[in-house]
Amino acid sequence: MNKYRVKKSFFFFLKAFMLFLLVVIIAFPFWQLIVSSMLDTNAIISYPPKFWPRGGSLDNYTEVLKMQGGAYLRWMMNSIFVAGSNTVLVVLVASMAGYAFAKRRFPGSKVLFNVVVATQIIPSVTTLIPLFLIVSKLGWVNTYKSLIFPGVASAFGVYMMTQFMKDIPDSLLEAAKIDGCSNYGTFFKIVLPITVPQLSLLGIFNFTQQWGSLTWPLITVNETMMKTLPLGIASMKDLNGTLTGTIMAASMISFIPLLLAFIFASDKFIEGMTLGAVKG
Repeated sequence: MNKYRVKKSFFFFLKAFMLFLLVVIIAFPFWQLIVSSMLDTNAIISYPPKFWPRGGSLDNYTEVLKMQGGAYLRWMMNSIFVAGSNTVLVVLVASMAGYAFAKRRFPGSKVLFNVVVATQIIPSVTTLIPLFLIVSKLGWVNTYKSLIFPGVASAFGVYMMTQFMKDIPDSLLEAAKIDGCSNYGTFFKIVLPITVPQLSLLGIFNFTQQWGSLTWPLITVNETMMKTLPLGIASMKDLNGTLTGTIMAASMISFIPLLLAFIFASDKFIEGMTLGAVKG
């Protein structure tokens, strides 16, 4: 019995230690970002490295918010508008397509669904030039349209929503039809409320991806006030010289919208993850 308790205690402390080590590995870069955002460039690049903001200040944050012409705040508003608009459209398109593939079968629907899923194996880099040529011919360069619309058709989103909507009982949809609901009425009044957790999950995934997007804005935007936050931060070196502390502060502020989005949608996000795990 004592041997069993010793063995059980050993594995308990081993698991606790591994979890603590995992938390440290994940949290340390974020902590170092906070520390560096409060120090000047000389302190950041000094040796030995500093792990505590002793003698630090909020001057870097003030410098960011006072950037020439309010550029940083404009970049943040651009990112909020672009990521938010794109996410709303992605969720709407993916949910409608998922509903059609899962519950409104039509000739060729299976083949079309397989084609949509197959597009996920195509590296996104290979489509950049053709997509840019299309955007350029439409006259969308340096506009919000070039940042919002190209990513609206999400193959991952369509696949995800199709799999979730397959679990909706057909009897529920038939009952709605008997009550006089049209296809649109059934979708908006019955299907969407049921799939709110999954929609929240897809929305947060997409918003996070769009918020951190750099390559596509780098190609389609070259005007300072049209830049998104990642592109703006990447260009701060050119605007202000090598001000590492200021760039760290700018990066730190960029986390705030993501954090708020997760806090407000955390319950639905976790519920969606749980349902996805149970389904899998």
